[in-house]
Amino acid sequence: MGRLAPDWLWTYAGVILLVSILVNLATSLAHYTPNLTLPAMRDSLRLSYTQVGVLVTGAGVVRMASSLAFGTLAPRYGSRAIIGITTIGLGAAMLFLGAAPTFSVALVAMALVGFSSGGALTPMMGLLSPWFLLRDRGLAAGLAATGGSVAFVAAGVLVPWLTGRSPTDGWRHTWYIFGVVVLVVGVLALFLLRDRPQASSRPPHPAASRPTGFGAWPLAAYRSPAVWLVTALAFCSGWSQGIFSTFFGSYLAQEHGISLAVVGQLLVLMGVLSVASGVLWGPASDRLGRGQAFLLSFLLQGLVYAMFWLMPSVGPLIVSSVVMGLTLRAGYTICAAAAGDYVPAQFSAAAFGLMSVGAGLGSSVSPVLAGVIADATGTLGWGFALAVAGAVAGIAGGFLLHCFPARPSQP
Repeated sequence: MGRLAPDWLWTYAGVILLVSILVNLATSLAHYTPNLTLPAMRDSLRLSYTQVGVLVTGAGVVRMASSLAFGTLAPRYGSRAIIGITTIGLGAAMLFLGAAPTFSVALVAMALVGFSSGGALTPMMGLLSPWFLLRDRGLAAGLAATGGSVAFVAAGVLVPWLTGRSPTDGWRHTWYIFGVVVLVVGVLALFLLRDRPQASSRPPHPAASRPTGFGAWPLAAYRSPAVWLVTALAFCSGWSQGIFSTFFGSYLAQEHGISLAVVGQLLVLMGVLSVASGVLWGPASDRLGRGQAFLLSFLLQGLVYAMFWLMPSVGPLIVSSVVMGLTLRAGYTICAAAAGDYVPAQFSAAAFGLMSVGAGLGSSVSPVLAGVIADATGTLGWGFALAVAGAVAGIAGGFLLHCFPARPSQP
């Protein structure tokens, strides 16, 4: 069997990977669903657009803070309990949001969703490093990231169907169904995860990770120049993708007359291809190195943003959508793989927490700036120029990261 798949797949590391896929699925459902349910939710709760913005922004800010906090706490207190409890809490928060009768209750529920999703995902991705060797971490992170891509596609298919069947309460049914799914994932995580490999469950390689204890604060993660450089690269990725995801539809439909049906088909195409994105870029980062993989992914995405900016016709749009779909999860996957490369493996959750904050800040700041420039110039095209600039900065950062050697495959 080892000839058909990696040897570690048949050890307990395979179970850890399966749970990581499920946790990515659960947290991504919480991340993607609000954008699809907000129109119906706005009508049902009679929300203003300002209140809708407060809901989304509030959840995002809490998620960033939670990622940093739980990334810091995981090395000291262990990841298993944190992941299991916060995932169960996420499911409960989603059920709570589905039952929200007013804006105030919905705001509290959305904050709890952000808090729980950040608390579950960051330690989960950090937990991959102690279980996988340096040469396997990219593949493991890429496979884990497929859970998020599946959630993107599932939410895109199921939410419109559920809200279409019941325009008044369909958004509530969506949160109830997804909340139950997430609760099940949380229970599985609590019972199946292990904080460190034992001798019998270690990958069968001589350099496999040694068991580590808890109790240390992850200062090494905050002192590592390489971790801060990857955090800057995550910011560049969030910066460019934030502009792209926010203004993709408006730019094509309102400024270039592309029909909404075509825009929707391009989004579905990118979503389906993104399932393969992590699987492609994880192993690529194992073979090329994290810096080279970042450089190549930013180069390809920069070409996509330039094509949307300069050649917004159907043919180039299809080509660029294919490329974008295949690189959509590249930054996330490479960051997750790199989290344990430059610090002891037990501190990888803290490193990934910093990277998550970088990506979150980039995706929060850039749409605002692009919107201000669009209002001043009368076109969203300059926003895509900003996305190209972010990709160029990412290329330079990837080249610089290649100069930092990774640590050996041990904590």
